[in-house]
Amino acid sequence: MLAFRRLGLGVGFSVLLAAALGAACQPAAAAPSSPFLGPVAPPVCQPGDRTEKGVDGQLTQAERASGASTRPYNCNLAIVGEYAGQGAGHQLMWYGHCAYVTTEGYEAGQKGVPPLLHPGIQVIDVSHQRDPRYVTNLDDPAALYDWEDGAVNAARALLGTAESWMGSGPQPAVAFYSLTDCAHPRLLASVQLPDPDLLAHAGNFAFDGRTYWLTSFANSRLVAIDLTDPSHPKELLNWDFPHGEAGSAAAHQACHRISLNQFTVDGHPPDTLLFCGVVGRKVRPGVYSSGNGLVIYDVSQVQDRRPHPVIKVVSSLYWVNGYVGIQPDLAFIHGKPYLGVGDECGSGGCRDPAGALAACGAGLPPFGFERLIDISHVRRPKLVAQLMLGVDDPKNCSRTERDITATMGGYGYSLHDCTFDNPLHARLLACSSHQAGIRVFDIHDPHRPREIAYFVGPAPPNPEEIDPGSLLNAFQGVKPPINFSWSKAHSRFVWRNGDLYLWVTSSHGGFYSLRFEDSQAIARLKPVPTPGNEDYQD
Repeated sequence: MLAFRRLGLGVGFSVLLAAALGAACQPAAAAPSSPFLGPVAPPVCQPGDRTEKGVDGQLTQAERASGASTRPYNCNLAIVGEYAGQGAGHQLMWYGHCAYVTTEGYEAGQKGVPPLLHPGIQVIDVSHQRDPRYVTNLDDPAALYDWEDGAVNAARALLGTAESWMGSGPQPAVAFYSLTDCAHPRLLASVQLPDPDLLAHAGNFAFDGRTYWLTSFANSRLVAIDLTDPSHPKELLNWDFPHGEAGSAAAHQACHRISLNQFTVDGHPPDTLLFCGVVGRKVRPGVYSSGNGLVIYDVSQVQDRRPHPVIKVVSSLYWVNGYVGIQPDLAFIHGKPYLGVGDECGSGGCRDPAGALAACGAGLPPFGFERLIDISHVRRPKLVAQLMLGVDDPKNCSRTERDITATMGGYGYSLHDCTFDNPLHARLLACSSHQAGIRVFDIHDPHRPREIAYFVGPAPPNPEEIDPGSLLNAFQGVKPPINFSWSKAHSRFVWRNGDLYLWVTSSHGGFYSLRFEDSQAIARLKPVPTPGNEDYQD
């Protein structure tokens, strides 16, 4: 299915950004001594935008019941092009003019889930923003059953993926593709890993493309794969954290999602720091027996190919107002390094409404949100801002805590993946937030973040419909009626002819190219354009 929609220009976005940037043109004020805890103010949308009716980020029960949620919601972002396919899964990757969208192949054809016509990773040619086109699908066994492990390395034009499926797929395999012709990836290797009980979950490349890292969430392990010759990958390391302590703070942590430093940070060369979102053991909302949040590791001995390498903990930063630390991502803002990292679930856990009700009862956020963390001194990470939406604010619990039912598969409005517009000169941050869709923030002043745009994809027109490429099915605890969508993937900022576009995915709508409607307002942020986030990794 291919659909297009363009919205008219308006003044709301200009007014918002002009207000935001008026102060930015003045001499810089001293940074506040205390962090910004949120929530951020909702954006000012343009006339004609189809906007949310509840608190910021909310899809109200009335909108769900009436069928209003079967149409997209937008604020300062216009749909330019769409490729729906059969729905989208966890990840969006990119290289050149191509997008790579994962689908949930392990579930298709079972338990009432329809089969996939094109199983595996969908290759989409986006040479023209208005006309994204399916080209082929990557259906090697390791690409069929991925989870949060897929990644692209621009330095060597490689796509890597692992057979993971929440650590429960049929085989511990990895596959690597050449993206020299981005629309026609070429399989270089598909190999079994030595550990039959690897249970891979998430993955990422070192930025030089020589190492592919995997986490085993279930086993609390890290695996490093050497790609000196990507057609003959070799396992370098299968690291079992000492005493099961991923962050050396307490037992029972797990390294969930990871990334590495593409730039030198506080004297640490590229690819020598590994940033991990860790999951602690939650006793009850606000109380943990082990740390939940961020751990930074020194992996220089692996990068240097030292024999018997040792991974060392550099630092950690934990919090209790969320649960399930998600992937940290590095960016420089005005020359200072920050990590964006948040939580996949709220303070009460990942199953709602029980989790949201428990969090609200404790006066804590019912859903997970993004944070900005200053790592100028990498041994002392410091919270700078919480990018909390209205739905995350405990003050709004009476309006939001029962929105997410037990048949919606958990997560609710919680965060999943965030992407900076330019990792070396960041001004904008786009976050996928499950049922809250895509939220875009102005972070040019990280101490005073602002939300400036959002896009929430459509629910299926038929609430009994199951999109086999998406996660909205019985395997994930989702049962009809399906009156919502999920956005889980990273987003890509793309500059074309002076306009800024955003590539996103949504569970039912699939792949979208969105356009920021007022290019002059964006320009006043003084962004440093990149061709398309080539220094970013998924």
